Amino acid sequence: MSEDFVTSIGEDLVYSNGGLIVKTADALSGKKTIMLYFSAHWCPPCQRFTPKLIEFYNSMKDHGKHDFELIFVSFDKNENEFKEYTSEMPWPCLPFGSDTKDTLGRKYEAEGIPHLVVVDENGEVITKDGVDGVRSDESGERYPWKPKSLSELWPEKILTKSGLVDSSTLDDKYLMLYFSAHWCPPCRSFTPVLSKAYTKLKAERDDFELVFLSSDQDQTSFNEYFDEMTFCALPYEEREAKNSISKHFGIRGIPSLLILGPVPANGGERPLINKSLRGIIESGDFSDFPFHPKSYGALDQAGGDINNAKCLVVFHENGDDDEQKELIDVMKAVSEKCNDKTGMKFLWALNPNGLAPRVRAAANLPKMSDKPTMIMLDLPDQGGYYVSKETDITIKNVMKFIEGPGDRQQL
Repeated sequence: MSEDFVTSIGEDLVYSNGGLIVKTADALSGKKTIMLYFSAHWCPPCQRFTPKLIEFYNSMKDHGKHDFELIFVSFDKNENEFKEYTSEMPWPCLPFGSDTKDTLGRKYEAEGIPHLVVVDENGEVITKDGVDGVRSDESGERYPWKPKSLSELWPEKILTKSGLVDSSTLDDKYLMLYFSAHWCPPCRSFTPVLSKAYTKLKAERDDFELVFLSSDQDQTSFNEYFDEMTFCALPYEEREAKNSISKHFGIRGIPSLLILGPVPANGGERPLINKSLRGIIESGDFSDFPFHPKSYGALDQAGGDINNAKCLVVFHENGDDDEQKELIDVMKAVSEKCNDKTGMKFLWALNPNGLAPRVRAAANLPKMSDKPTMIMLDLPDQGGYYVSKETDITIKNVMKFIEGPGDRQQL
């Protein structure tokens, strides 16, 4: 296994009830794949799944498959529960209270449990759907359940306003995918905005296409909704392809809009450029096409970033144009200074509507005033946040807040 992956796990692992401690590097030596099992004793679905996973693990080992290992990452609430839960587990476990648990949970998107991730010897994710793999492939014949690529899932035809055309005609174009449904109120609000944006972009450039992937419940609803759109769609009858593509990109809610690059000239898969375009489309500013993600931007355009990463946010809704421009320049400069080493996002909230009032209310911040307010949101850390008393937003003061944010508060 790669040294970086071993380091991300931690130096030691423990077996059943904490009785045996082993070095992580030794436990993973020679392994080609690793399963990371995020689970907890208090979780009923976990209690039902864990015996199946133990049976699967033992069966694989009994049949001579020794080039894999499984590591249990506990979300238990106390050490007694951890010891009871792990007493029957045959695999190594992250020690209870390990400093790496939360980092691993964020990295491998353990937003719900049980969650089973399979990685290769370099620590690269093979699949995040290991739970489904165990349930559907009890013998492990298809392990490690490498998902099909997008090119394998994508159907041969797409539906345009003029009828069906070959999907291959899109190979040299950027491809936006819009996951939506007629029955979804937020989708119905966003779709007219997206249609106008599509029309505007098409007037400026022809190196992209947008395809609607429907979660509608019947053909009639799909037809009615598609009639309102200015762009293409996956044919409604391609239900299996749509569901597989949604799963491929981890789509958990709609509306959802992402963008992919063209098919590489030498073949291969389209690269994912940005998985969260809704805020950009709603802003009306398309000058940064194809919208590569930045570590800075407006709060309203942050999309899922505020849920998935630590975010420094400065509110200055009542600032004048010069003050707001100066604030934006500071945030961009801080972002460049950090050079993505912190993994943070640097956001400004200048719109008195949108997300700003909701975040203010959630964090019990004071009402808008002539002074800016600076906070650090760490929602992946179970809803943690920090509030700065500093109102002079300079590069020096922002960096000082990053280095020492003060007391943690809880949403």
